[in-house]
Parts: sequence; structure tokens; C-alpha cells
Amino acid sequence: MLQPLDGPAVYGAKTVTTSAQEIKVGGSALEERKVITIQPTDGEIWFGYNSSVTSSTGTKIHEGQLIQIEASESLPVWMVSGGSVNVRITEVS
Repeated sequence: MLQPLDGPAVYGAKTVTTSAQEIKVGGSALEERKVITIQPTDGEIWFGYNSSVTSSTGTKIHEGQLIQIEASESLPVWMVSGGSVNVRITEVS
């Protein structure tokens, strides 16, 4: 069951490449985060729950698609692309 979101929240942009990156804004995940949103703006990306995610093993997010995932600061979520894709990220606690 989702916990009420009462903030704070952070947002930002990342360029995702063929090397897996953790989904977070800044140097570390937001303390006590409960939800992240991900939206690739100019290509497709794939996400998974460890740094070995690839386009063959991850869950695809299409260009322009916005998804919301429950994720704590201790549950890293990773993303990868087939090239260079601009992605918008939000973390909310």
C-alpha cells in the first residue's frame, strides 16, 4: 500500500547512455523517498533493479511515456538506453 506523500520532492534531468545509471536526482537518492517518476523525452530507455540492466533484460519506457514506481532510498532503480536519451526524473518522499 502506498504511503501518503508529504515531501520533500526533487526533480532533475539526466542524459542516459548505454552504461547503466542509478535513477536519482543528484549524488544520492532522496532520503525516505517513496516514489520516483521517469520520462524519457527523446528516445527509449529500459529500467531494472540492478546495474546489470540492459535493453534485453530491462522494462522498456517509450519516448514521452511517464511512469511512476514505488522505490525507497535503499532500493536502487537503474536505467540504460541504446544511445543518448534525455530523461526527466522526480523523487518524492
